[in-house]
Amino acid sequence: MDSEQLNEHRQTLLATIPETLQQRLAEYGISLLNLTLRDITFPKTIQDLFAKRLEAKIRAKADLENARTTVAAARALKNAADLMKENENIRFFQFLETMTKIAAKGNHTFVMGELLQNGKQ
Repeated sequence: MDSEQLNEHRQTLLATIPETLQQRLAEYGISLLNLTLRDITFPKTIQDLFAKRLEAKIRAKADLENARTTVAAARALKNAADLMKENENIRFFQFLETMTKIAAKGNHTFVMGELLQNGKQ
């Protein structure tokens, strides 16, 4: 039986009392009605391996969740970039933001729109 299944099947492991055990105990006037498996212990090295395996499984789940979050964020950024690329209003707001940043750094003169030369466009 696999070691992970031992705890799940602990009640059925000793469901029947071996006949040889019953006979040997009967010689002393003892009769068993049932056997219960109280503890299952493994050597320290095996326990360490179980702990490492459990830690790796938990770490893998956390890494998978982080990867999913990263992919979702990247997808949202790509969708936002696609929206911004195709929207004239957003481009205009970006232009205004850039002009504001440049203007905040010093005295600048900006001319926006078309210039008229000699009353003509």
